[in-house]
Amino acid sequence: MAGFSDDGQLQTDDSADWAMMQTRLESFRDFPRAKDVSAERLARAGFYFTGRSDQVRCFSCQKTVENWNKGDAPARRHHEASPECRYLSCTHRINSEPISNGSTYDEEAEAMEFRLRTGEVVDESTYPMMPHMKSEDDRFNTFTNWPPSAPVRPEDLAQAGLFYLGTSDRVQCFCCGGMLTGWEPGDNAWDEHSRHFPNCFFILGHDVGNVPSELPRQSRGMEAFENRLDSFRGAKHPVEPERLARAGFYSTGLQDRVTCFRCGGTIKDWQPDEDPWEEHARHYPGCSFVMEEKGPEFVTSVHLRDPKQTHSHQNGFSSHEKASNVMQSDIAHKVVEMGFDPVKVERTILEKIRRTGRGYSTADELVQDFMNDTMESESEGSKDNDDEDPLKKLDRLQREKRCKVCMDRDICVVFTPCAHLVTCEKCSECLHKCPICCREIKEKIKTYIS
Repeated sequence: MAGFSDDGQLQTDDSADWAMMQTRLESFRDFPRAKDVSAERLARAGFYFTGRSDQVRCFSCQKTVENWNKGDAPARRHHEASPECRYLSCTHRINSEPISNGSTYDEEAEAMEFRLRTGEVVDESTYPMMPHMKSEDDRFNTFTNWPPSAPVRPEDLAQAGLFYLGTSDRVQCFCCGGMLTGWEPGDNAWDEHSRHFPNCFFILGHDVGNVPSELPRQSRGMEAFENRLDSFRGAKHPVEPERLARAGFYSTGLQDRVTCFRCGGTIKDWQPDEDPWEEHARHYPGCSFVMEEKGPEFVTSVHLRDPKQTHSHQNGFSSHEKASNVMQSDIAHKVVEMGFDPVKVERTILEKIRRTGRGYSTADELVQDFMNDTMESESEGSKDNDDEDPLKKLDRLQREKRCKVCMDRDICVVFTPCAHLVTCEKCSECLHKCPICCREIKEKIKTYIS
């Protein structure tokens, strides 16, 4: 119970639970500045009345605030006195927009937002608010005129649920409708979206109909011949870049390694006299781009040639390896059923055969190599130029390995069938849906990143 002593001091016993909104509200019955500052606003900001003058105290951080004036914003003054208060960070969006003072304040709006955040009422709005932008690929395609000087990549913004509005660097979330602009070097699309709109259902991992991209991450924007050709700028390659670009390849930036924008197939160790179309057809005969541009007869003719002439060096994988029907194994079938890309699964198996002369004995071993290869490719694709500060590069690489939930431990759990690798083992235990794509998790596989 709580009451006032003869000297005006608020007396409490151990049963007073100041964490309860109603308990805090009741403490303001004799608050002397009630006409100037709303008791409801003070209670929502985490304060209860101490009984001394107009002094109030936060139930969470225990900081006190006094000398209230008409028009003061309790949550703002709370933040000024205790910027690290956990209650504020969990219940009030202090950094996303200024908390209003004076006559422009909307009591009803703040009260509703508080009840939404604390779960007292449920948001029954229809999400996503922009259903025509639920596809990640559609969102990415809006960045055609994205400012080249902008410090955030379109693919990262699209993956974080954002699409370009066509002016300045302003983007909008397809789910909550929140807008962001004024991007600065070092900004992360996911972090900024989460910081400014922490209640966005997409950010919270709800199933809002998001459709993840079907294109390999590095392949975004490489459908155009000009973009593929531009990827070779400044790079030395044994084969003429224009010929490689016309055959569907773009440079990965790592030695002479190139990747097809359509099938994701990668080829390296080129010889100057090799024909890009023939190599593409030989190593990735199922690529739809090769079929569309050259036809099935061309692919067949490449594979009917003398293997001694067409496989004079280790470039990709040989026809003998292709003929081994690695995808017919039970292990390959199991991994594909988990939701992993069959083309990349086949490539991982063939690479293992090429290196060691044998295949995989367990599905877990195959998944582990698959994820290591995927992370290596993404890391290579995201490397900055050689002038990048070593300390900044180290910090970036460390952040990429951290769990995207706790941002503390290293990621080590693969979700299936979506194949996302985003959390540590501890954080994965309470998840039923992938926090990246919101798909239901069927299985959790622990992996080890070398």
